[in-house]
Amino acid sequence: MPEINVKNSGPSFDIVTLGCPLNQYESAAIEGLLLKHGFNRRRDKSDVVIINSCAVTQAAARRSRKEARQVKKKNPNAVLVLTGCYSQLYPKDIEKLVPEADIVVGTAGRSKLPEIILQKLEQKGTEKQVLIQQLHKGERFEEFDTVPKFYRHRPVIKIQEGCNQFCSFCAVIFARGKPRSRDPEKIIEEARAYAASGYREIIITGTNMGLYGTDLENINLPKLLKKIDALNYPFRIRLSSIEPMGVTEELLEVMAKSRRICHYLYMPLQSGSSRILKLMGRNYTVEDYREIVEKARKFMPDISIMTDIIVGFPGERDEDHRTSMETLQSLEISKIHVFPYSPRPGTPAETLKEQVRPDIKKQRVEEMNCLSEDLSMNFHKKLLGRKLEVLVEKTYKENNSSFAEGFSESYALVRFKFKNQSPVGEIVPVAAEKAHPWGIEGSISYN
Repeated sequence: MPEINVKNSGPSFDIVTLGCPLNQYESAAIEGLLLKHGFNRRRDKSDVVIINSCAVTQAAARRSRKEARQVKKKNPNAVLVLTGCYSQLYPKDIEKLVPEADIVVGTAGRSKLPEIILQKLEQKGTEKQVLIQQLHKGERFEEFDTVPKFYRHRPVIKIQEGCNQFCSFCAVIFARGKPRSRDPEKIIEEARAYAASGYREIIITGTNMGLYGTDLENINLPKLLKKIDALNYPFRIRLSSIEPMGVTEELLEVMAKSRRICHYLYMPLQSGSSRILKLMGRNYTVEDYREIVEKARKFMPDISIMTDIIVGFPGERDEDHRTSMETLQSLEISKIHVFPYSPRPGTPAETLKEQVRPDIKKQRVEEMNCLSEDLSMNFHKKLLGRKLEVLVEKTYKENNSSFAEGFSESYALVRFKFKNQSPVGEIVPVAAEKAHPWGIEGSISYN
């Protein structure tokens, strides 16, 4: 792994990251940019604290506000920067609800943060700066002109920004703007830097990855993956969340032929009822989704498919919920991320009638989580007897034994004993021996 402890003599800073892999990438890029400008990362009593916020649900927005208040309470003299989706969507609310924030920056213009922060440090005591750029006005992909600094063992590369699908429940399109793709050469350069530094897995992410290249010439997601695949280093590639209609036959063929790309799709379904999908404004039916799953398994019989489900969407009836459960069971999904519907201000779904009662929503969430456990257990049982390639992320002691944990190529959490040197950051062959809903227990395979 690359050296990440850079010691500079400039102002100190810390970053708190909430939310998705996009935010993880952007926080790492902001850190790399600040280090490049002479700042120094420090966890405690830093001069500047940056909160990279999330607003995908009410709970995420609430946590963003809570983090801001806690930071200012612990470190009242710090310059507090609130950035990300919550800032982009609700700058007026922030002025009232988060008076602690000194600088408010949305999802655009963050490449200028070093200059903005330095200017604020020189002018302490001045009023709050709210710097929100209006999106959907011809914006381009914003480069940070630095290699992001990752502390985790699976760095993220952002390839695309924005969305053009107006789902009735989602505010992301307003937070992230129109679709725009990153220069493929910049992506390859970043992937090469990580692979050459010893990272063994690279995650590819975007707001809506299937749209990559629609605003460029002679490039799309499958062609980009081929270019990354051609790098001559020992690493693997994992795709982050991708919309179902972005999973083309061309993409599946590239994944199947590659020895680097994990046979794994995180493909949000959102509901297993086509009636609810229509109310959500999704651009597919359950049968469309099923066809994609069947094609994926035809190309890669061992593929792992994870999904997101929103429970209790306005208008969801008992029969829709039952249909959704039956759909997921028949699709043999590997794991479900379950979210209770959370109304987002300004979205069409917020005004829909037939809002589901909280107690009914809670019951349906519990039922869906039980199904997720069953499906995960079934998936993990299918892995028994196989050799899994596990990227180790942590180690710990238990009952005088050393254990390692990490994720397989199919994104199963795997736990195993080890005796000698710590395998953190390495890919270790592990024989899958015991299945649990949470993952796999195994032992190092020496064959």
